[in-house]
This record gives sequence, C-alpha cells and structure tokens, in this order.
Amino acid sequence: MAQDEHRAEDEEDEQQRKNDFLQFRRQLDGMREEKEGEETQANKLKTQGNHFFSFGCYGQAAMMYSEALDLKPQSTVLLNNRAMAYLKQGMTEEALADADRSIEIDASVENIKAFWRRAQALLDLERDEEAEQAANAGIALQANNGHLNRVRKKAREAATMRRLCGVDWVGKLENGVEKKFSFTKEGSMTMTVIGHALEAKFDLSVECTPQSMVVKMQAGPMTGSAPPPPVPYIYEFHDNDQELWICHPVGSTELPSKFAGPGFSKLRRVEQAKPAGGADAESAEPLDKRCARYMREFNQILPLMPPQLPERPSEEQVGEEVLLMEKVHKLKQRFGLEVHQRAMELAKAPTGAPPADADAAELAELAAALRERLVARKVLPASAIAPAAAPEATPLAPAADAGNKAAEATPELCAVKPQQQGLFSCLGGVAARFCGGS
Repeated sequence: MAQDEHRAEDEEDEQQRKNDFLQFRRQLDGMREEKEGEETQANKLKTQGNHFFSFGCYGQAAMMYSEALDLKPQSTVLLNNRAMAYLKQGMTEEALADADRSIEIDASVENIKAFWRRAQALLDLERDEEAEQAANAGIALQANNGHLNRVRKKAREAATMRRLCGVDWVGKLENGVEKKFSFTKEGSMTMTVIGHALEAKFDLSVECTPQSMVVKMQAGPMTGSAPPPPVPYIYEFHDNDQELWICHPVGSTELPSKFAGPGFSKLRRVEQAKPAGGADAESAEPLDKRCARYMREFNQILPLMPPQLPERPSEEQVGEEVLLMEKVHKLKQRFGLEVHQRAMELAKAPTGAPPADADAAELAELAAALRERLVARKVLPASAIAPAAAPEATPLAPAADAGNKAAEATPELCAVKPQQQGLFSCLGGVAARFCGGS
C-alpha cells in the first residue's frame, strides 16, 4: 500500500514538473511574440507543419501542429490546420474535436474554416443531418462559401440516398395495379409493373424545395429505338420516412411545383427480401472479434514510432509516407466505420483490471499497442500510457547542418534533423516528447 502511495506521489510530481516546464515554454514563446521581428517557436512549428502538409505527409504535419498547440493552445489557426490534417488521414473524430474546440474559441466569420472542418468531419462520420446543420451554421455567416455549400450538398445527397436506397417503394396505378420503385446507391432505378421491369438512371438535385431528380430511361435491348427524353420528378419523404411522395409532369417536360395531378404518387416503404443464407459471415461476426483483427493489422502497418522527416523530405520519403497512409485508408474501408470507432474507443479507454479470459486479454493487448502508436503521434496525451509501458527513449541524432541534402536523410526511431539549431528546435521538440521529455 505504501509503495503504491509513493508511486502515485512520484507520478504526480513528474506530471507537475512537466506542466511547469510547458508553462515556461509558453511564457517564453509569448515573450518572443511580443518582441517585434522575432519569430515564435509556435510559428516555426506551424510553418514546418505546413511544409509537411504540402508534401502530403499529413501525419507528420499533424504532429507539428500538436507541438505548436502545446505552446499556443488557444490558436484557432493551429486547431483548424490539425483538423484538416486529421481529415486527410481519415481521423474524423479527432478532426471533429479540433473543429468544435476552435468554434468554442471563436464562432465568428473570421474563423469560418472551423465550420467547414466540422461539417466535413460529420459528413465523413455519416452523420448527414448534423453535417447539413453544421454547414448551414457556417453559411449563415458567409453565404457564398464554396466549401460549405459543397459539403451541404453532399450531406443532403447522402441523407437522401440513405433513405431512398436498399428498400422497395410500392404504390398503385389508378386501375389498382401495383407499381414498385427501387433505387441503388450507384444511381440506378427500376420501375416494375405487372412483373415487367423498366431500367433507368437518376440524378438528384437537393438544393431546391421540394427536392427533385431527373430520371433517364434506358433503351430497351430489343427495340432498337432511342430512349424517351429525361423526366423530372419532385419528391418528399413523409411519415417518418415510411412514405415517399413523387410527382412527374404529364403532357409537358416542366418540373412540377406541387404534389398534385395525374403524375402524383404516394409510395410506401417495403423492406426488400433478404438473400438466401441470411447475413454474411463477416457482418455476423461479433464486433470485438472484427475489432481485434482490425487492430492487429493496424498495428502491423503502423510503426510504433513515426519516422522524423527532414524539413525538405525526399521523394522517396514522401512516397513512403503516402503509401503508409494509403494502406491505413484501405484497412479502414475494408473493416468499416463501426469497427474503426470501436478500436479507437478501446485505445482511448483507461486500463483497468486484468481481463477475465484470453479473448479479452488479446483485445486489451492490441488496444494497448494501438494506444502507444496514438500517443507517439500526439493523438492521445502521454499520460494515456503508464510510465512502465512507455517506449524507451532513443538518443537524438546530432543536429543536421543546414547544407546537408535532405534527400539523403534516413529517418530513424526518434532521430531528428531539426529545421534550425536551438533549445526548442522545430522537430527536436517533437522527438523529445516522443522520448519521454516535455
């Protein structure tokens, strides 16, 4: 018991020393900012992050912005920059957190990029309605912002496709004969009457009220004649998305302005029949089983410690970073958003009592390995890892001479080629944090 108390006290003292030193660094950087003509360390780190971002090294860029945020935690520019670097890596929840924090600091039009980052993150998380609301909040400040208008359009399209596709919409003709519509995410539509199916393509227009679509019928394989001209439809969802109203013109090609007349139909939602055999084995597998496989592959792809690139990385080094991100992106696509979010939840969760069985023990071990990788990239704070589990420090490489060729530099574990000499050199500060310093 006494040993545990002493250990806790030592950890608190160590954390206090780190906090004190960080506060000193912030004060020193503030003094530099006040002194005209002297660039602050935070600005140097931001510039280095911008360089990495321009090369497509988004992980390295995010680390630079994180180091700069240690010195200027209230900087909306740095938060917005890191959010974009996270978005480029598919780290949508982290990007959303940065955007939310940025808006909390400044919700004015001067910080319009934060609204864009937030809307895009929500869209990538498939939270379509929230993405549209976030875009609307930014558009209310700057109506002609192209980024926000594009995100809103995509959010509306995604919301419509999610409600429209994967089910049948069934109604009746005036003579009582059943008609059925079905839509696919690829933009195909099938209309079925008395067992006869007509194939068509459709394009959505979501920026008007009511929303509309243009339906283009496909030429029949045996007729040899040209397809009929495109037909415009207006549509609306009703009854908690259980009913679809559609209306097309009759005797003209003009887009209808209201739901009335002989071209108006009310269609009810009907779940499509499941294929024989039910759900496939992949989706039937328990979530944590899939999560374990995902984290195992993720940890194999992602090195424990990220390589530290020189100020001007070579094409080979940039290519390696891009290839790494591509592998991670494909892995996320293959396993899906639900599995990725569960893995991040486990990695961020505090360590608790020893697992009760072998499967839980393996899951905890994989989560701990992922946690170490996230800490090394400053996605999680260093306190997320117990001191005994933290990676061992590797001596820093000697500072590189400014005349050395960046293309010949070889990244090593915690080896740094700083942008310039000095106690708080740009990359040196990051490597120090990775190796247990502050």
